[in-house]
Amino acid sequence: MAMMQLIRKLRPLAAGGATAVEFCRHLLDSRTNHSDARIDALEESMELQAALNETVGVQIGIIQALLENVQKTLRIVMIGVIATATLAALALAVAILK
Repeated sequence: MAMMQLIRKLRPLAAGGATAVEFCRHLLDSRTNHSDARIDALEESMELQAALNETVGVQIGIIQALLENVQKTLRIVMIGVIATATLAALALAVAILK
């Protein structure tokens, strides 16, 4: 019963839910004297993994926002480079024609 409650509790936390459930079922089938400690350790590790996943998600969001800003800046720089190159080509053409 405790294992089924643990599985229901951990299911939303596990990104690979099927793998975690199979692992929990393996723990239930093994029926060792230390199964409660193993279950507690599994629960703790799943909580840590969920916290890590959330942190990584936030960091990826920040990096994505920064990359979007860099992309906008590069577009502006490229427009400036193209405009400068065009003016330089026109100035060269005028200098050659005189």
